[in-house]
Amino acid sequence: MLRDPLSRTLELIDARTIYAGGFIGGGEWSVRFPPPNKIKFFVIGRGYCVLALDGTDAPFRLAPGDVFLLARNDGFTVASDLTLVPRPSSEVFANKDSMVIPVGQGDDFLFLGGHIDTNQAGGRLMVESLPDFLHIRASASGTNRFSGLIGELVEEAADCAPGAEMACSSLAHLLLIQILRRHLSTGQLGEPGWLRAACDSRLAPALALVQGDLARSWTLAEMAYASAMSRTSFITHFRTVAGVPPLTYLTEWRMRHAERELRREGSSVAKIAQSVGYSSEAAFGTAYKRVMGYSPRRNAGGHTKGEEPRDAV
Repeated sequence: MLRDPLSRTLELIDARTIYAGGFIGGGEWSVRFPPPNKIKFFVIGRGYCVLALDGTDAPFRLAPGDVFLLARNDGFTVASDLTLVPRPSSEVFANKDSMVIPVGQGDDFLFLGGHIDTNQAGGRLMVESLPDFLHIRASASGTNRFSGLIGELVEEAADCAPGAEMACSSLAHLLLIQILRRHLSTGQLGEPGWLRAACDSRLAPALALVQGDLARSWTLAEMAYASAMSRTSFITHFRTVAGVPPLTYLTEWRMRHAERELRREGSSVAKIAQSVGYSSEAAFGTAYKRVMGYSPRRNAGGHTKGEEPRDAV
């Protein structure tokens, strides 16, 4: 059975969703968060709040079950009332001994959050494929899956049972996939790119086919046939959605896959070259350097000398 393109893409960029915890609010409260340097997401478990994002004119009013994803590097304030003087988040979460911290008086509000961690190239891909922010309201149509996952996440966060932290991160990752599906399948607001292509129903058959056999010498005619389009229509649609021609995408995918395999201990440049369709190690090396900017031998055998540091955006 062929794996779907979005799952393969998230795997290729090492996308992981890290649950970070949250806070319970009551009465009057306000918390100020610095620029995150990573893609963050928030879930409103219960209650209401106002979120003021730097650089925007109007605040966002968040209700129970709402999801907010922030892809740009701006600070923000979450509060019961924005006229209050906010406490720095570093102070609120300093020396915390619990995944959920009390703020203010009472517990009528629950805020849970986390961030997306990827390899460096994946971080750029995610940012390029998403708008600066997304506010998905619980009241919007088609959000039934969101409410179920949020309910499970709130329950796990509250119980603090053994394995709760891992369970919360797993649920948060499922929530991320729902966010990507909902946003990218519409084709609205997002720039052309790999994630948008991975969620495009017309391209999915061709992407699943070529990603499942990178060693084969695929032709445009075969890729177009898999997607039930003419060669011309396929090329035009592919470039509109992915931002690059089909064969350019295929070459880049092969090199990203090779780069991931080269980081494994004991990997062989020659074997990896064959696995992505190159009978000549020299030809593979030339293509790899053109796409990645450095020789495949830099990371061969799991050695990462000179590799750029990871970041989570």
